[in-house]
Amino acid sequence: MNETREVLLIKLKYMKRDMKEKSKRIINVGTLVILLLSLIVSTTGCSNIFGMIAGRDSKLQAPEITSVVNADGSSQVSITNLNKTGEIYYTLDGAEPLTNSLLYKNSFTVSQTTTVNARVIDRNELSSVTTQQFNITQVTTTAAATTGQTQTTSTSIPSIKGLGVEVSRLFDVWASSTLSPINGIYYNVSNLTDYDSSTAWVEGASGNGYGETVSFSYKGSQTAQIQGVEIVNGYAKSSTSFYDNGCVTQLGVKINGKNVKSLYLSATTSPQYLDLNCTVAPGDVIVFEINGVQEGPNDGEYDTAMSKLSFY
Repeated sequence: MNETREVLLIKLKYMKRDMKEKSKRIINVGTLVILLLSLIVSTTGCSNIFGMIAGRDSKLQAPEITSVVNADGSSQVSITNLNKTGEIYYTLDGAEPLTNSLLYKNSFTVSQTTTVNARVIDRNELSSVTTQQFNITQVTTTAAATTGQTQTTSTSIPSIKGLGVEVSRLFDVWASSTLSPINGIYYNVSNLTDYDSSTAWVEGASGNGYGETVSFSYKGSQTAQIQGVEIVNGYAKSSTSFYDNGCVTQLGVKINGKNVKSLYLSATTSPQYLDLNCTVAPGDVIVFEINGVQEGPNDGEYDTAMSKLSFY
């Protein structure tokens, strides 16, 4: 009897130990979940975590994506908010749209195979995501051939990205001004095309940089289609460098001296994808002119910067 009682006491001791170990594991898992949710809040700015993950508690309707095919084979994409509140955010790379994604303002052109994801966000409330795939095999443009008389033919134009060559090798790049080196750090315009967002071109004119330009002279051997431009705004090396320098809010775009478009940028270090929809022939010059800035007066100076500019 005593032996049986001793065995039971030993078993009870081990059961208590096992329960403590299981409790520790449960607490550790709970702590991990809390840390993950906190990370999501800090990186996305969204406090409605479960709504962000699945949109299950949201009353917002998902946006509607519609399109029409242009004469050149590209698609003109429109996104409609079916709600009375909220704004549409979208991505072109298959990623989930959040508040740091592209803010929809006007219809845009898709000239290569692209996945468009869109959702409505109203403060902390998110709709589900609407996805549409655009499969575009080629975009055509009208070219004139002069042989005694002018005739029109349809010619397939490759995308600038489809050429498989880095921007720095496809374009000669120069700027109207550049800030002089400070403590051995250079702010040359080549920093825009080095695929390193910790470097930046900083204009060197007096004032806030209004009217300063960056020019790209196309030196490719064939005409190419440019769907848009990817820009990392400001001096994105750190939050300090970003707020100590100005960033661009509006860029005017000219090709061979002709006004083509105005691009509107947000004050963020996240990549921004802006529709351009143009073709360039060998020798063409694309000029980006600073027409609007958000000042960065923390250091008492008013230099305006951009960290990356690339075509796609």
